[in-house]
Amino acid sequence: MKKEDLDWWIYHLLADTPDQDIEALAIATGCPWDALADSLDRLETTFLIEGCNGRYRIRSMHEMLLSCQAKYDETTPFIIENGIIRERKRKE
Repeated sequence: MKKEDLDWWIYHLLADTPDQDIEALAIATGCPWDALADSLDRLETTFLIEGCNGRYRIRSMHEMLLSCQAKYDETTPFIIENGIIRERKRKE
């Protein structure tokens, strides 16, 4: 299975049943844990899902956009680290 197909499948599984862990996803897909971990990492890196305490859920469109802006827009006065909003340190 191609990586993007697995990512798409995982995203839709989480959309249908949020708050799943990797074990539940392994049972649902029959995929090995390492492939699932890689897929979850890709989905988190692209701000599509969020993991907390080993459980995953999809992000809302607002969360996706806000997280992307906080990471890449240097003029944004805040950053988001591990779900915590912090003031961005200004370069002097």
